[in-house]
Amino acid sequence: MSDKKDGIKLIVSIVERGQGKGLIKLFEKNGIGCHYQCSGHGTASSELLDVLGVGTTERDIILSLAADNNAENFLYKLKEEEGFYSHVPLKGLVFYMPLTGLNNILTTILLNQKQNENITGGNIMEGKPHSLILVVVNQGHSDDVMETARGAGARGGTIVRSRFAGDEENEQFYGISLQAEKEIIAIVASGDNRNTIMEMINKKHGLKTEAGAVICSLGIEKSTRVG
Repeated sequence: MSDKKDGIKLIVSIVERGQGKGLIKLFEKNGIGCHYQCSGHGTASSELLDVLGVGTTERDIILSLAADNNAENFLYKLKEEEGFYSHVPLKGLVFYMPLTGLNNILTTILLNQKQNENITGGNIMEGKPHSLILVVVNQGHSDDVMETARGAGARGGTIVRSRFAGDEENEQFYGISLQAEKEIIAIVASGDNRNTIMEMINKKHGLKTEAGAVICSLGIEKSTRVG
């Protein structure tokens, strides 16, 4: 495994359903060619969707690996270059985070794709640093968790269906009952709101409750909205 954590970034793109394919083509035209796609749905109210100009709650989620220079160039172009994605319909959020480890072979490939283009301009992130809050809850509790998160300052989130992948015969984990069907809620929050959101979710929906929430956060280096 490689520990060149400053050389590779994970780009997370959350866009309207059906827009993922066009976004991937845009990535590849800009030297970013390693992607994983999955589906989810947003939690924003219809009123907020109208304000944001987003027409549906269904989401394409694209996870892309790129050299740091490629990732920064791409987000800079999304935000600063007029017409950069005018031929591709996009509405959503794109951000990237550092990795702490990756396969040596893949690291070498991605770093060899590193572009030499220099960019100018300020920090793409507007305002204070943001974090990605991930909340894993038992199926059926996402609406309640998001209501709590909104009360603590969250604007919305994206939900992905999942399953507990541990030993099926192990129904207890240190006295905590496990449920196989899970939902993962991804919330992008400002540094001002992150701790409050996490604390309120843990207080109302933590491991000892029916929701059984597992909560963590990751730092986002840079982000931009598209569309």
